Order: sequence, then structure tokens, then C-alpha cells
Amino acid sequence: MGLPRFPGGLSLPGWKPAAADIARLPLPPVLRVPLLQHAGLPCEPCVAVGERVARFQPLGRVPAGALGAAVHSPASGRVRAIEPGPTALPGRPEALHVLVEVETGDTDEAWRLPPLDPLGTPAEAVLERLAEAGVAGLGGAGFPAADKLAAARRLLILNGAECEPVVASDAALVQHHAGDLVQAAHLLARCCGAGDWVLALEAGMEAAIAAARQALAAAGEEAARRLVVLPDRYPAGAERSLILAVAGLELPEGELPRQHGVLVQNVATAVAALRAVRDGEPLVSRLVTAGGPGLRGAGVWEVAIGTPAHWLAKAAGGWALEALVLRAGGPMMGTVLPDAEVAIGKTTIALTAWPAPPASPPRPCIRCGDCAGVCPARLLPQQLHARLQARDRSGALALGLMACVECAACDVVCPSAIPLSAGFRAAREAEREHRFRQRQAEAAKQRFEARTARLEREAEAQARADAEDRTKRLSSAAARALAKARARRGDAGKDGGGDGRGGAA
Repeated sequence: MGLPRFPGGLSLPGWKPAAADIARLPLPPVLRVPLLQHAGLPCEPCVAVGERVARFQPLGRVPAGALGAAVHSPASGRVRAIEPGPTALPGRPEALHVLVEVETGDTDEAWRLPPLDPLGTPAEAVLERLAEAGVAGLGGAGFPAADKLAAARRLLILNGAECEPVVASDAALVQHHAGDLVQAAHLLARCCGAGDWVLALEAGMEAAIAAARQALAAAGEEAARRLVVLPDRYPAGAERSLILAVAGLELPEGELPRQHGVLVQNVATAVAALRAVRDGEPLVSRLVTAGGPGLRGAGVWEVAIGTPAHWLAKAAGGWALEALVLRAGGPMMGTVLPDAEVAIGKTTIALTAWPAPPASPPRPCIRCGDCAGVCPARLLPQQLHARLQARDRSGALALGLMACVECAACDVVCPSAIPLSAGFRAAREAEREHRFRQRQAEAAKQRFEARTARLEREAEAQARADAEDRTKRLSSAAARALAKARARRGDAGKDGGGDGRGGAA
């Protein structure tokens, strides 16, 4: 099928490990399970230090009424500590971690959830199960799956496009679990009411494409209708680029896919949702690619959530360089980790190691315009950078700062080696924080005004009630006084009538 091409982008080298086999990484002695692995608020711990926990047992639950995803134990063991530490999420926020001393050989799964029928279970019950199982997006910011599926959509796009170098986790998943993916597509489409769904893969994922075609044929689906093969061009897997390429829909700045009836869900998230429903498995592991020139080997492993980065690096042959930049993700959009103790989380699609860049300051911008040519959001990175350097926040916003997808394509082509995307990311995070605080202040103002109005209404109602009560009391007193007066007049009349009768006699 002919596809609209998204603007800009780059052709990048693959450097992807072969996905002929998926190895299961042995459990480390201690799991460091973060209580923040998702968009929203951190979970609140629901276990105590010294407590024995079983596989699939909840370690943290979402605060009442908050956005988030429950966190479960990937193994049986004992809680050694509950302590803060950096996470692998963008921005490296700190969060509490539950440290579980693993009991090897223990297969206690008393906390596995009752299996549900993927075809017949009502959508509401499926969403409840996804929330209970802690399923969150495994390809991006970790948005809770139940919340994302709750709104009605017309089109579901399963995103398997891994356009970054090295990363091959989704390709391995499709290659080895294509049948589950097709079943998951029907489950998710039914939950969100989508009348149509497609699977998007890149042209270079030959083994995954072949497996997908075979699984679609086995399910009686037409590959020509369900399978979209994208060109190998970065960032084809970015949500807005993907929607444009697949559906021909260019989202206006500030608008979300759900406003246009489209849902993009990562393929790994879809399979995790199916397993939560069909097999009763909370999300406690994921596929992770390990690679990059800073590691001696490369491959795709199934890794327990909470596994320290160095444990996976050891399985990949260990470090090949001394001065490294360690990333949770690929070299373009991956989050730089402070050290190798940071744990694998739900959103950690890859662990990659790279040579540390030379400590030389960037050169001045030469106004070549190369950055604008590769920007998939049609922005002017050179001008954005100038506005931010001048601390002109409103000017940067007017130039579309919030439409930046943080793909870092501008960094690759900049001849002056200016870290453009890092500046844009920091400015976007600051603006999001500013807007969040504004919303909080507005909400507080609305609560204050609502409370003031309520108190005024209550005071007015009380004044009316008091007035009515006074009126009733006065009326009652007047009625009693009038009755007494009438009674006195009546008594006086009786007395006067007696004297008259006496006089007549």
C-alpha cells in the first residue's frame, strides 16, 4: 500500500543483534523494583521490610484516584529494604524502590490472577484486569494501558517500528510471538471499540514481517489489510510520524491522537495485556535489547523488572570500554543513566552503552539549516535554540517548542555539535512543570471560589432559616398574645354580662 511520508527524518545504521533466540536472563541476587515505572504518581508500598513476598504479589499500589500502574514482585523472596533511587524514566526522577532478596528455585505463584476469556470477557472487566496487573506502555512514557484504552477509538495501530540503532526488542517479540500479537490486537480493538486495526513494522524487520504474515494467515486475516510496512527511516516509530505514515493524519500542535479516534499501542504492551487477561500474569518482565560499542556482546533477553543494569551487561559479555555513557534505550532517545545500579523498568526497551563524548564545548551555530531539514515536526531548531539561549520562553513556544518529539535528529546533523535536543527537552520539561503548577493553582483557586460560594450560600440559607424562625416565633408569640387578649376580652365580657343581669333583677 502507498504510504504518506512523514517530513524530515534520517537514515541511520541498524547495528541490531540477531533475534534468532530470546534468552531468559537469570534472576539477580537482589531485585531493585522501582515504584515509579509509568506516567502518573509513584505507587505507595504495600509491603514491609522483612516481609516475605511471592511472585506476582503487589509491591506497590496506585494512590486512590491517581494515574499510575500497580507494581508486582517478579520473584519470591524477602523485602530487604525500601529506599529511594534514580529510575530509568526520562528525566531520571527518583522514586522509592523495593529491594527483594530473591529466593532461587522458589516457584510460589499464589498471586497469579484468575484467567479470563480474551474473546468473551466484557471490556470493563478487561480494563479492570489491566489495571490490577499493572500493565503500562512498554515503548514510551509508560502510560497506564487501562486508562489509554478507556476512550472510544476508531483505529488501533500496533507499533512495532524500532527505528533506533541497536534496539531489536519489538522485532524479536513479533518474530517469536506473532500469534499472541494478533490475538492481542483483537482484544485491545474490542476494548476501545476500534473498528479497524493495523500492525506497523519496518521494512528491515524481515523475520518479524514473515512471522506476522504467517500469524495473520493462520487467524484468517488479510495481511494486505492488517500489515503496514514502513520505510527504514528514523523516527518512523514516533507516534505522530507513525500516524501520519499509516493513517495520513497530521495531528495539529497540542492535539492528541484520541481526539481524532486513533490509538497507538506498542506491540509489547499489547502482548502483556493479553497475558494479563488470558494467563492471569501481572507485568513483571519484559524483552530488553543489550548492545552498543560499550558492551562486548549483544542480544535480546527476557529480563525481570528490577534487574540492575550491570547484571544484564554481564550477560552481554561485560563492558568493552572504561569511559561509557549508559542509556536506557537507544542512542537517539534513550535516557542517560547515572550508573549501572539503575534497574530495568517497564519502559526500558534496551540497555545500550556508548563511548563517552570528548569534553569539548559546542561550537557556535553556523546557521546552515540542516537541523530544519531533518525535523519530523517541521520545526526550526536553529531559531528555537536561539530563543532558548535568549531566555525567550514565549518566543520558543510560539515557534512550536511543545511540538518537538525529542528525536534528536537535529543533534546528528548539527556540524557544530550543539546539543539541541537536550535544550529542547529541558525547556519542554520546564514548561510542562509550569503548566502543571498553573493547573494546580487554577484548581486551588476554583476550589477556594467554590468553597467561598458554598459558604455564602450556606450563610444565606442560614440567614433565611433564622429569619423564618424569627418570623415563626414572632407570629407564634403574636398569636399567643392575641389569644390571651381575646381570652381576657372574653372574660371581661362574661363579667360585664353578669353585672347587667344582676342590675335588671
